Amino acid sequence: MADEMQIKREIVLEADAETLERMRKEGHARGFTVFCDEGERIGGDNTAPPPLAYFGLAVGF
Repeated sequence: MADEMQIKREIVLEADAETLERMRKEGHARGFTVFCDEGERIGGDNTAPPPLAYFGLAVGF
């Protein structure tokens, strides 16, 4: 009986991002705004977490 049931789901994620200056970025998703930047040693200003930190947080959540 379970084989006969089909559940279809659709997940839609819309997001956009833009470069502000140097390595600093601004992103928007679902009405939220987030910023990322890289450390000074690789050309950023260290004003926000780097993109990889957000990825790590997403895995943790």
